[in-house]
Amino acid sequence: MDQQSEHDISTALYHAAVGKLVLDHMERTHPAVISQVVENQAVQTLEAIRCILENSRLDDRACEERIRHLVQLFFQDLGIEIRRRTGRT
Repeated sequence: MDQQSEHDISTALYHAAVGKLVLDHMERTHPAVISQVVENQAVQTLEAIRCILENSRLDDRACEERIRHLVQLFFQDLGIEIRRRTGRT
């Protein structure tokens, strides 16, 4: 087995172990608490987008860039990599 594969396996095992710890903890936490945290995060994200959209000092391109960065931050927080072509040169 090559070194990269060994690293991938140890990382995967680490992620699985941490994931199990998180799930075990979440099972002990009341579902309403988890739901409230998720809802609060969503409201904060929507409020940030609303503020950007209502900022009259931003032109459409600047607004689009700011929203793109917010969406990237959201996915980064989730640990999701986005590979998307923007159609720009």
